Amino acid sequence: MVMALSLAACGGSGSSAPAAGGGDAASTPAAGGGAAAPEVTLIAAHVNNEDSSYHYGMLKFKEKLEELSGGTMTVEIHPNGELGGDETELIEKVASNTVDVIVVSPGDLSSAVPQVDFLALPFIYNNLDHWKKCIASDEVGGYFADFVNNNGAFHVLSYYMCGIRSLFCTHPVKSLEDMNGLTIRVKQSENVFALWSAYGCTPTAVAYNEIYSGLQNNVIDSAENDIANILSMKFYEPAPYVTLTQHDYATRFLLMGSNKYNSLTDEQKAWVDEAGRYCESEQWDYDISYADTCRKELEDAGVEFIEVDGSEFAAIAAPILDEIADKLGVTQGYDAIKAMG
Repeated sequence: MVMALSLAACGGSGSSAPAAGGGDAASTPAAGGGAAAPEVTLIAAHVNNEDSSYHYGMLKFKEKLEELSGGTMTVEIHPNGELGGDETELIEKVASNTVDVIVVSPGDLSSAVPQVDFLALPFIYNNLDHWKKCIASDEVGGYFADFVNNNGAFHVLSYYMCGIRSLFCTHPVKSLEDMNGLTIRVKQSENVFALWSAYGCTPTAVAYNEIYSGLQNNVIDSAENDIANILSMKFYEPAPYVTLTQHDYATRFLLMGSNKYNSLTDEQKAWVDEAGRYCESEQWDYDISYADTCRKELEDAGVEFIEVDGSEFAAIAAPILDEIADKLGVTQGYDAIKAMG
């Protein structure tokens, strides 16, 4: 149920953008000569459980930071929503300096940084390699990280992955035509509603913890999420058909509060930034592997996976995405995404 409190359930190690101000940490080893830096414990929190890729990524962040700092810096990780039941609450705790490091979705962060809401929209990327290339680049990953960093409250450490989202339905949805009249649960967003309506769907913002009963009682026909969450929340029980639209390569931010970051020495900042870059690709690999494991479990449980032509969906979404990018003031970033595809 903790995962139900998250609206979603997180980019390569070569990404230079999120590490603004970090410098080359490899040139400033902690061990050896010179006085040790003051001991620092960073408080990190996320809403998912210990099996999640969020938790794995934070463990790798902690491991690398301790290595780089010679043990003078460490991370205290609080999973399962221990310090905040949803990501909005964690954002508030970073702003109030009670939590230092969090994982957060673009949709939740958009209340503070409206431009990043674009990264929560479906049918932006062609495939996983396209997503990786974009997020690891200055033109996309760096572009959107700058909006966050310039807000003044947050420092982007890296991008995490949170699965690849597809539809799960109470009956088979095998084509674009089958979308007509489909009642689909999506997050409350004018932009998201506009996109799904373009397919003839009826989007609705049922609460996340009411999705299971909504499917069971025919209040909704479908919803969308990544494979790991479809399994962990048992959504496949009332909705045993997964249509592989793969419409959202779910992007997440690993953030640190700016006040905490700015309180560190330059050397400590370099260690933190390098640890952020390191855990990024580690988290991606785990997330992808974990999704494969979850799919096998769903197949064993009798779930039917349905392949569809995603290019048909993307063609309909393209002009709407152009309009939304213009409205949010991120046309430059979206043009870069398209160019890399």
